[in-house]
Amino acid sequence: LEAALRDHAIDAVVHFAAESHVDRSILWPGAFVRTNVQGTATLLEKARAAGVKRFLHVSTDEVYGDLGPDEPAFTEQTPIRPRSPYSASKAGSDHLVHAWFETYKFPTLITRCSNNYGPYQFPEKLIPLMILNAMIDTALPVYGDGMNVRDWIHVEDHCAAVARVLEAGRA
Repeated sequence: LEAALRDHAIDAVVHFAAESHVDRSILWPGAFVRTNVQGTATLLEKARAAGVKRFLHVSTDEVYGDLGPDEPAFTEQTPIRPRSPYSASKAGSDHLVHAWFETYKFPTLITRCSNNYGPYQFPEKLIPLMILNAMIDTALPVYGDGMNVRDWIHVEDHCAAVARVLEAGRA
């Protein structure tokens, strides 16, 4: 990876890679730690060694924890309170990205988006799962008491935001 970055004079890296399904993180947390924490550390170090000028880490709002129906929306000042192995592994990767900025002055950026939806989404995700279950007349699963707030963004809008942050965001 380091040679590829250096040989192609890549100025920026966008790190979208993640294990991202909460239910699977509860069953197999080690996979989430390897991909989200160790994988992020590897990408950071290879990108830094190759002289990459900007490193954008795409995280998740789930690092903030749960949001009840009467609570204000998360902000960048909201404390990190992960509630699952998935969100803990993403919070860990966020901390690594920040540490590379502080320790090495490596120019990093972090975004924490809400749930994405759009074409080609894995059927295990909420919107496709609900549609598929409704189409085959299967019960629609409700998690917990059903009162948690979920925010959604279309994947194309999220990609446009990532491009804007990459272009104009401050490390």
